[in-house]
Amino acid sequence: MGPHEQPCTFEGRPFPVPDKRRPPSPAVLLAPAERERIGTLRDEFTAALVESVSAETLRATVEALAAFHTRHTFSPHLAQAAAHIADRFTTAGYTDVARRTWSHSGHSADNVVCTKQDTTSGEPVVVVCAHYDSRMQDLDDATARAPGADDNGSGVAAILEIARLLAPVALSATVRFVAFSGEEQGLWGSTAYAAELQATGADVHRVINLDMIGRPPADGSVTVERDLGNAVPGNDAASQALGAVMAQAAASHTALPVKLGPIYASDYMPFEARSDVTVGAYEGEGNPHYHRTSDKPATLDYGYLAAVTRTVLATLLAETLRRDG
Repeated sequence: MGPHEQPCTFEGRPFPVPDKRRPPSPAVLLAPAERERIGTLRDEFTAALVESVSAETLRATVEALAAFHTRHTFSPHLAQAAAHIADRFTTAGYTDVARRTWSHSGHSADNVVCTKQDTTSGEPVVVVCAHYDSRMQDLDDATARAPGADDNGSGVAAILEIARLLAPVALSATVRFVAFSGEEQGLWGSTAYAAELQATGADVHRVINLDMIGRPPADGSVTVERDLGNAVPGNDAASQALGAVMAQAAASHTALPVKLGPIYASDYMPFEARSDVTVGAYEGEGNPHYHRTSDKPATLDYGYLAAVTRTVLATLLAETLRRDG
């Protein structure tokens, strides 16, 4: 284990350096008959908002993030990327935008947290998250060019686009859009933030994580990741129910084939370990540019990224859209 690979822990259990190439079990494609049974459920307001997702805005965001020479957690460019992300939230109209500093193994960096507060006090918190750090094959190489367009400029771009579209929308929950650093070293930023939320007594209702959603697999599918055991089995049923909502969102608002797979090797794991209900959206393993300099914006499919973003936005609206006028 290299000097930057000391695992972050939750109650003594380490979160290893994540590797999305090694799922604990394979994702399974929903058969056409299963998708037909899901059918479609299109609320007029939700449909209009979801259709407003802009592939060109997503492309521009990925290009801006990939323009940083690297976003390695130990690079000085990371702070510049954090400032850029914070500025994007502010430009979208949010006033509660903060850079939350965490420390691990003698190193500190920032998570970027944008809070969309519900007008009703005491409502639960929904966390929509993605990591903004990047890396090369050698995790200790903090100086090489690491554009990280798919991993994970794609997830951050989706969060920024969703936040932009939801800025004027009244929701029944407080939504925290969070861009984590330290993911590649072992979920350092997300572990710290999950502990912070628990310490403040926040009622974390749902966690939706986006990690690598810009380069479709051969079958064009999106994988809906659900909790299948892990540290706390008691939150599995609610996670699988939320996964069904996400599958419904894909069927109602996109033509994406849907696979169902497990959560693993990303920033939802520290939340799951604290009993929170977690799901993820993922393109599936197989990107040949994974942790390489070749992970550039030109390798992404922005129509696909827009479709996955629509799926996540529709899922979030299904969970949080106010229906009381």
